[in-house]
Parts: sequence; C-alpha cells; structure tokens
Amino acid sequence: MEENDSADDWALARRAAGGDEAAYAVLIGRHQGPIHGFIFRSAGDVETARDLTQEVFVKAWFALGRVQERARFSTWLFQIAANLCRDHAKSKAARNARMTNPLARDKDDGGTEERDFPHPGLSPDNQAQMNETMTALHRAIASLPVELREAFILGAIDQLPHKEISSILGISPKAVEVRIYRARKFLTEQLVSEGVVAP
Repeated sequence: MEENDSADDWALARRAAGGDEAAYAVLIGRHQGPIHGFIFRSAGDVETARDLTQEVFVKAWFALGRVQERARFSTWLFQIAANLCRDHAKSKAARNARMTNPLARDKDDGGTEERDFPHPGLSPDNQAQMNETMTALHRAIASLPVELREAFILGAIDQLPHKEISSILGISPKAVEVRIYRARKFLTEQLVSEGVVAP
C-alpha cells in the first residue's frame, strides 16, 4: 500500500473514531481480506478465522480514539490480528495438547474435513498429487513454532516487507529475516521427511 493510501486510511479512521460508521465500513472493505487470510493461515480453520477477523475489527473500532498514527493502519490491524492468534493458540493448547490441523474443522470435537485445491489444467493424477502436497504443506506450516509461523506467513505468503513485519511483530528486520529462513528450513526438512519433496 502506498503512503498516500495509508494516510487516507488514517483519515477514514479519524472519521470513524468520531462515529462515522460508513468510513469504518470502507476500512473494513479494504483490509478484511488480507487480515482474514493471515488469520486463516495462522489459526488453521475457516470458522476460527472468521470469528477472529471480526474480533480484530471490533477491537480496532473501540481503540480508534486512542491509537497513535505511528505506522500504517494496516500494520496496526496486523498487530491486533497477531496478538489474537497468539492468544487463541495459547488457549487452544491449554484445552488440547495436539497441534491444530489446518485442514480440519471441529465437528463435535471429532472428525476432520479435507479441502481440495482444484486446478482445471491438471489431470486427475496430478490433481491428487497437488492436493497431497498442499495438505502436507499446510500441516507443516501449522506445526511451525508460532513465532516462525507468523513471520513466514507475513513474509513468504503475504509478501509484506520485512520492515513492516518487524513493526507488526515487534522485532528487528534482521530477526524477521532469520525467522523466515528458519521457517523455510523447517518446512523443507518436514516435507522431505514425509517424502513429499525430494531431498
């Protein structure tokens, strides 16, 4: 997002802080997609992502009158999202020791439902292979330590600049680089060990 877009975001935020719900609706429209995508890849299922995304914008709404405009509006939203994802991971770990399966949806604390990754240009065999690879990749991302997972999703998947990621996570750009490197190394080793990719 360009600087003038960021300034426009804050102008809308100031209006929203004064009670202009239409201005806030514009902000939600601009940022809901990226925030939802980050939370989904971090938390691992559709329902949780939907709920936490809503919570991000509720928390932001009530904080608009207090927040200082030091960074991009989107950076501030990602900070809220990252904190909510951490809280969710901690509470889920306390309830259930097993790691989150990103391809599962809770069904009375039971079964799982796998997702397909359709590509119309692939043969059935190649489509099945791609689905298997993507399933393994999502499972490996979910098994990353939370600090590596956050940096990897923001940097390698969402393609945010390291400087912005450092603001979101409260670490240095160098630490961002190191975390993404460690995450890539972990994922490669995991996929090789599962025989998904060649060593």
